[in-house]
Amino acid sequence: MGRDDTRAAGPVRRSPDMSHRPAALGSLLGVLLAGGLGASCGGPARVSLAPPVAAAARSTPDAGLSPPAPASALADLRFDTGAVDRRVDPCSDFYDFACGGWRSAHPIPPDRTQMDRYAELAELNLAREHDIVEAAARAAATAGPAEQRVGAYYAACMDEASIDARGSTPLRALLARIDAIQSVADATDVVAELHAHDVPALFELSSGTDLRDSNVMIAAIDRGMLGLGTRDEYLHEDAASVALRERYRQHVIRVFDLLGGGASSGADADRALAFETALARSMLGAVEERDAEARYHPMTLAALGRRYATFRWDRYARARGLAGSQRVNVTVPAWLQAVDASLSSGDLAGLRAYLRLQTVRVSSAMLSRPIELEFFDFYQRQRRGAREVAPRWKRCLRLVDRALGDDVGRLFVARYFTAESRQRALRMTDALVDAFRTSLRTTEWLGPAAREAALAKLASVRILIGYPDRWRSYEGLRVERDDAFGNLWRARALASDRDLARLARPTDRDAFYALAQSIDGFGQKQLNNAGFTAGLLQPPVFDPRMDDAVNFGAIGAVIGHELTHQFDDEGRKYDAHGNLRDWWEPTDVASFRRRAQCFVDEYSSFHADDGTPISGALTLGENIADNGGLRLAWSAARLPEGGAAIDGFTPAQRFFLSWAQIRCQNVTPEVAHRRALSDEHAPGRWRVNGVVSNMSEFARAFSCGAGSPMVRPQVCRVW
Repeated sequence: MGRDDTRAAGPVRRSPDMSHRPAALGSLLGVLLAGGLGASCGGPARVSLAPPVAAAARSTPDAGLSPPAPASALADLRFDTGAVDRRVDPCSDFYDFACGGWRSAHPIPPDRTQMDRYAELAELNLAREHDIVEAAARAAATAGPAEQRVGAYYAACMDEASIDARGSTPLRALLARIDAIQSVADATDVVAELHAHDVPALFELSSGTDLRDSNVMIAAIDRGMLGLGTRDEYLHEDAASVALRERYRQHVIRVFDLLGGGASSGADADRALAFETALARSMLGAVEERDAEARYHPMTLAALGRRYATFRWDRYARARGLAGSQRVNVTVPAWLQAVDASLSSGDLAGLRAYLRLQTVRVSSAMLSRPIELEFFDFYQRQRRGAREVAPRWKRCLRLVDRALGDDVGRLFVARYFTAESRQRALRMTDALVDAFRTSLRTTEWLGPAAREAALAKLASVRILIGYPDRWRSYEGLRVERDDAFGNLWRARALASDRDLARLARPTDRDAFYALAQSIDGFGQKQLNNAGFTAGLLQPPVFDPRMDDAVNFGAIGAVIGHELTHQFDDEGRKYDAHGNLRDWWEPTDVASFRRRAQCFVDEYSSFHADDGTPISGALTLGENIADNGGLRLAWSAARLPEGGAAIDGFTPAQRFFLSWAQIRCQNVTPEVAHRRALSDEHAPGRWRVNGVVSNMSEFARAFSCGAGSPMVRPQVCRVW
């Protein structure tokens, strides 16, 4: 949770039907993809007949895997006092107290790299989606257009025998055009074609809100795809980094072998790695990526062409339909300088190898099983610690979501998200906004002018609950039951077209930046909004059967978290209209920074379970939001002092237990290490203990005395 659309992270950064969805390494989408394959796949569809899905599944290697549990068998997720490990003193380690029982009972499944309460909910939502999509796949021709599209896409994806028989043939023509590149003009044409199918090779072109004028949409050019995640992984000479690069090189060789590279595979792998390394030298560090001001470099297309003159920007703009007057924000100028230098060096062989690799990577889920499994082996088994590939039905559901997410979302909401649930969530949101308003009015360190501006900003926050008011349309998208790759490729093209079409329209301030069925809380600082999906607003995160203490401790804190993000170390730089401008007095900024530094110091003293230090600077925004969000939830809940115990715990104790239990997790060592280096979120242990140890209300609830590990001598607080 706690993500915005001002930056993107990760080698494959945008799903085709979620263009400009907020992206971050700590998103719940990463949980859903943990057992995936390291590569991604949006009027009436033309639907052809094919064998029933069940018959297609029986012909695939996955047919012997256990079928999904019925959604009804998984539906009893809820706050659970049985997850508590009563052998642990809550004043010594509240995370182990609240989560110890759950962690012991929930080892990481072989097809995952993490198990947590959100993953439990993800399994339930996947089972629900499976029921929906299987029904759509079996629906008669008289079914509605959404059911026909969803059913046909899923049926084609499940027909693994046909996909295997085609091998890499669906990519043959495109790979031939890549191999035929003999000039920068040729390269420009191929890159434009890849971008038209949402493959961010060399760089990524997308639409976004202008940081200085949130009413205006602006084109954005960000860094492109790389096979490894960080600059250090390409450049560091320590033994672990050198070994990782060799494993990556061997992976690339195997990919090229599977494409028929033969004797040239090794040389092509070396060329691709060298090409990527040259680009990686220009990457920003994880902390720098958080700084929106450092990523704002607007210019005209003409200026872009003059500054980075090797790439044929005029030719590219025509191919992508960009107007000559279009303004462009170059988020990382050094990256385009590196692209320009690589092209001007004449290394077309390296460019061709790089483009082949990235094209296969984004397509691998709909290519033959050996290709698909090679990407799983490197990105999920070697890099993340997964032991088994997820069953085909799960992988196909994720691909359907990416391609036709709002079609599935409509069906999901109709079955699993009631109007009563939406109204209760809205009432909770109103209570949290009221609590924040009271807090701002009594915040002594904020000057009068900044306080009034902050109150005006809070009053303008848009809250989006459950699902969009306007669903995306897939009218005109051709979906065939016997063309899995074509379905993927056409859906990617639709998503790319939809994204660039936003450049011709005013900013849509009511856009819903997630799929309704996903498990997601999101916010856009430039739009001053926060949203919470129907998939998230389910037990154990939000449970209409439970008391206020439990619901405010879980979803209340999540809502408070997103509200606080609008006033964290980056959010505070945006005004009530979402424009990036300095609306604080210097004394206010100095006071904020002193208080924020307390969090930097606190969280920098923590370590991931594998011993990797946590960066308090990298995680600062999320830590401010976690601490502020739980405080807001406590204030909004208005729990009685004492109060009748339920299952042996008072309302106050249930509140804090509920917060902790939505953070219970087991993570592979590989993922723990990578996240400590690059994730803006602290590990679950410190999202719990780091917050409650700053709250006197927690100490009173559990009778923790001064000097207890869960009672910090120096309390950190911003909001």
